[in-house]
Amino acid sequence: MKSREFKEGLGDLAHAAERDHEVQMARADLYKIAKYAIQLHDMLKGVSEAEGIEGWQQAKITKAADYLGSVYHNLEYDQKFGDGEDMGEPAVESQSYKDQLQSRLDSKK
Repeated sequence: MKSREFKEGLGDLAHAAERDHEVQMARADLYKIAKYAIQLHDMLKGVSEAEGIEGWQQAKITKAADYLGSVYHNLEYDQKFGDGEDMGEPAVESQSYKDQLQSRLDSKK
């Protein structure tokens, strides 16, 4: 009986670790998206409407904005009117977390 309880406990831990991993990955991707968005915004300041950008470039930006908006509004709704699970307050970002993400981004250049 203890062996079965032990195995079930490992399954619960693995599931929790997977959920945590997804949140961590999402936060890293969002940091990267934010960084690129700011850089693109600055780059486009120097582009006139006459010069413009290519249609496929605008389409990708529009799709990215739509996808992010969908996730944001879904999570916002779940936090306000969720199914009884309290998602809690957003975690306060520590400076070391930002530093870790920045070093990862810098190392990929």
